[in-house]
Amino acid sequence: MVTSVNTSLLSYLSAQSSDGTATTHWAASKAAAMSTSATSTNTSTKATAGTVPKAALDRAASSAKSQAAAHRLEANEKKLATDLRAAMAKAGVKLGGAVEFSVKSDGTVQTKASDADKAAIKTFLGADTSQPSFANRIASQAKEALQLSTSIQQSAAISQAARLAGSSGGVMSLYNSFMQQSSATTVVFSVSASSSSLTYPGSLSTNA
Repeated sequence: MVTSVNTSLLSYLSAQSSDGTATTHWAASKAAAMSTSATSTNTSTKATAGTVPKAALDRAASSAKSQAAAHRLEANEKKLATDLRAAMAKAGVKLGGAVEFSVKSDGTVQTKASDADKAAIKTFLGADTSQPSFANRIASQAKEALQLSTSIQQSAAISQAARLAGSSGGVMSLYNSFMQQSSATTVVFSVSASSSSLTYPGSLSTNA
């Protein structure tokens, strides 16, 4: 069951970023910048570009810089999941299945869970007094994953454009087209009583 998170939960996840700026505002401006294309990009080029292949994303993600960032993100995801499960157990919250938080680059947040688990996690986050709060940590993790994913997609897009384009001008046109297709990035953090995962374009699922 996938539904939009209610306003209060959305505010927990989007308005309490670590630097005090709403993640929604950051993500929206990031998406807008990514989607700005050169005026010389023609319609036929956009139509033939499509999306960046997974193989190109995998190559970009395998760079030393991307791997180092991914390892840091994975370590933080595991700690967040461990801390979250411990805190929920202490609060008497028992999840029947997995709860998925999907955070898009435009700031949209959705959850996928049973009605009971969705209500339980909403109540838990609403009563959470830890500093930083778990909602803050989930939002910050999503922000970092979006940044890494954007970097990976940019590298993959320019590489793919350089391979396919017949001229220097064509490279930029294809690059802008690829990035337009990739602008709707989604990060998914899933947690259950026994496992967790974090996925985003350019990543492999990490389990804790």
